[in-house]
Amino acid sequence: MKLLSITTRYFLLLIFTMLLIWCAVFYFSLMWTVYMDIEEYLISRQHEIVKSFNKNPKLIAGDSLYQSDFRVKEISKKEYQEFSSNYLLGKFDDTKIYDEIEGEDEPFRKMESTFTHKGKYYKLSIVASLLNSEELLVTIMVDILIFSIILFGLVFILNRFLLRKLWKPFYETILKVKQYRLDKDSKLELTNSTIVEFKELNDSIEELIENNLKVYYSQKQFIENASHEMQTPLGVIRNKVDLLTELPSLNDEQAVLIGAITEHVDRLSRLNKTLLLLSKIENNQYSENESVDIAMLIEECCEDFSDLIEFKKIILRIEKQSSIILSMNMDLARVLFSNLIKNAINHNINSGFITITIGAHKVLISNSGKELNASPDILFERFSKKSDNPQSTGLGLAIVKSICTFYNFTISYSYKEKIHTVEINF
Repeated sequence: MKLLSITTRYFLLLIFTMLLIWCAVFYFSLMWTVYMDIEEYLISRQHEIVKSFNKNPKLIAGDSLYQSDFRVKEISKKEYQEFSSNYLLGKFDDTKIYDEIEGEDEPFRKMESTFTHKGKYYKLSIVASLLNSEELLVTIMVDILIFSIILFGLVFILNRFLLRKLWKPFYETILKVKQYRLDKDSKLELTNSTIVEFKELNDSIEELIENNLKVYYSQKQFIENASHEMQTPLGVIRNKVDLLTELPSLNDEQAVLIGAITEHVDRLSRLNKTLLLLSKIENNQYSENESVDIAMLIEECCEDFSDLIEFKKIILRIEKQSSIILSMNMDLARVLFSNLIKNAINHNINSGFITITIGAHKVLISNSGKELNASPDILFERFSKKSDNPQSTGLGLAIVKSICTFYNFTISYSYKEKIHTVEINF
């Protein structure tokens, strides 16, 4: 997930949570204020009514009807004492009273208290309407909800559009870095930004690439020079050895030593060329691609090894289930399948078989042979030799692995029922 999306998600979640908490706190705070105000009114009204009773006892009339907003009921001394002991300041509660005009119950806040008059005990019930307060609360909460939705929408728009515009230089930098290749003689031109952090990022990337370019070209030149310089003395040694073999005084013991020297010189020459090839692959020096018919290329590689296949009496089968056309360097494609086919021949048994299956998006090369002496986990590592063949450099499958990595192919090996199988998925 992109950083902008994560930032937007967390920011909106934080705003939403804060709005919910704020609305809840505001609502209960407002409710508490309304109730406190009504209860103060009820207490004041109680003192006013009791005072009026003392002046005009005739106001105490009826025991079940409200006199405007209050009702007085005569009670026993025991009820008076119990109520007074439980409610020192009076009892407050919400109630509903039927409104004949509206035809429904309306909310009221009720206060109950007691008083005495001329030796008698009375309970006073006073009510105050909550209807206006509830309507006020509903109106305020609706306004808050509308305000919250507008605020939430504005924050969302701010994050999606304004922040996206602010982050645009960053994404442009990432895109250009992805598309940049060291092996191309091109300069990385990053978008200028007035934002300090993005400017520092661009400066750091440009400095890093400049240093990598220096290292890349230095390594490339060193490898080319080293390879050239190594081939020269190797050629001289080979020529000197050839001259020694033509000496008339050469005896059998000397011939054996010269043969060993020749063998090691040839192996060193092959090793030098192979390491140079690996280095070029890893340095992306094979960038020229073309359409390669994999089935046709495999048939050509098998034809190149036909003598060796015939010599070991190996049965070769090519099963073409689908046609595969890949865009890759022809030389690397030839090296890839030549090494795999050669490996299947070298590690086969006499009168064995090789089966090459060409699928829609993969190639399987299976061959008979003995179980590996080494672990399959190190099969594609450099200088990991799977046989005692002195001609092997231990780099064949390492080159295969490097080519697959270069083109984002996946390669795997398995051994089952005395059959080795290498699978490449494109």
